[in-house]
Amino acid sequence: MSIVTIYNDEYLSITSENKDVYLETYKRGFDFNKLSEILANHPEINLTNTSVLRNSIIKAPIQPQIIGELKERINLEMSSDGLTATVTFNLPLSELQDASRDSLVQETVALLSKKEIIYGINLSIFREKLEPGKPYVIAKGINAIDGKDAEITMYELMESKPKIDEDGKVDFYDLKLINRVNPGDWLGERIEPTEGKPGKTVKGEIIQPAKGKTLPLHYDKNTVRESSLPGKTVLYSRLSGAVNYSDGKVAVSNHLEVKGDIGISTGNINFDGYLTINGTIHDGYSVEATKDIEINGNYGISNVKSLISTEGSIFVKGGVSAKEKVEISAAKNIYVKFADNVKIVCGESAHIGYYSLNSDIIAKNVVFDSSNGKVIGGSIKSEIHVSVPYCGSDAERRTTIEVIGFNRQALMERLEYVLKELSMKRLEQKKLKQYSLSGPEYGQPLPGVSDSLFRIKDNIKALEEERKALSLYLKTKGDGEIEISKRIYPNCSITLGGNTIEIKETLMNMTYILKDREIIVK
Repeated sequence: MSIVTIYNDEYLSITSENKDVYLETYKRGFDFNKLSEILANHPEINLTNTSVLRNSIIKAPIQPQIIGELKERINLEMSSDGLTATVTFNLPLSELQDASRDSLVQETVALLSKKEIIYGINLSIFREKLEPGKPYVIAKGINAIDGKDAEITMYELMESKPKIDEDGKVDFYDLKLINRVNPGDWLGERIEPTEGKPGKTVKGEIIQPAKGKTLPLHYDKNTVRESSLPGKTVLYSRLSGAVNYSDGKVAVSNHLEVKGDIGISTGNINFDGYLTINGTIHDGYSVEATKDIEINGNYGISNVKSLISTEGSIFVKGGVSAKEKVEISAAKNIYVKFADNVKIVCGESAHIGYYSLNSDIIAKNVVFDSSNGKVIGGSIKSEIHVSVPYCGSDAERRTTIEVIGFNRQALMERLEYVLKELSMKRLEQKKLKQYSLSGPEYGQPLPGVSDSLFRIKDNIKALEEERKALSLYLKTKGDGEIEISKRIYPNCSITLGGNTIEIKETLMNMTYILKDREIIVK
């Protein structure tokens, strides 16, 4: 191959032969500042031996020495994913002018063909001003769009929370403990995963998308059925009952609904499941259920023999009024509109809508939900907190409120433990979900993993309920608190942690806090 002169003056000449670039110097005195200008005007030179170049100029004259190599006229590079190809023009500016564009386009297209780049070619760059050494995107592929994973939405159990409306027109205390459904009612659904959309590299090769992962629907097949619809699978109830989650599965449990009253036509009720009574309970009759009990009659109940929920909560819409003291008890919460001559015993919180008259209430937490709620006569015994607007009456009926107190440090440690357990269980749940989808058949859960997921889901639910309860208890001031937000009358007794204060005169807006085994009054 012949020698090509790249640059020449009285001091030196730069030539190329094959791919090598040579420097020959004639005499000393060359201005080094001019070297940058020469290299800028000749981007095709890749300088690899600066020491030889410098030595040849300083010690001129020197015979031709290799100082570098020629770059590719057009450097074509493809990204590792095959989605982008770029060109860099290592050419003098004269070859990048408009007058040379046709031949430059032909040379570039020939190079693309040689490199088998056939898709997404963009020749519009040749309508721009081109600069040597600057990369330009000459071809662009299309990335694959991965399929969407399945999306699951499940029936959400309503949170039991009293609602009070006291605008002078409506006297309303309502609550739904039991999530009732009928055959064919919606219980959940799974939007099915999608296949995704293929992509293509600049070489025209197809890029396969990752298919969306499916997720199992957890449900009790005896009480819930699934139906396949376009793009989704829907869960429906098979029967009338109460929605609940057991072992992480949505299920419809036994639910007995009594349209009218409990009395001579029904006899006493002892039911394994959820119980709704749309009327009342006649005097002398007993009702017991393992799960939640709703009594929706507007007139409430009076001289019942007993009312018990061994595992759940009780809601009495119309309140309880008895001639002789009756007892209602629940493992969890009790909600009544009012309590008159009643003994209320529950494992968690007692919610009284309006008033408690000559009644005894035993619970961890006691709340009067009305802003005008009253406790008159009788007693309240709580472990953690009592909140009531009015305590006692003008007639100075003997009324006692006691908070035993709790170990705040122990509750805080328990909450810390619960939070750690929640974090660990959720991480374990995430790992199991990923593992369950790595079976031999794509997207199909591995045998045995679903049962573990059910158990973890139940654990998380129980831990979350405990977290909420602990967080609520820890909002209590001190180690126990009694709030009388409006008025407390004489002949009322306030006891915290065994310390008692007898109220001798009417007081307004009082808060009693147990701190270091003593009562602090605010």
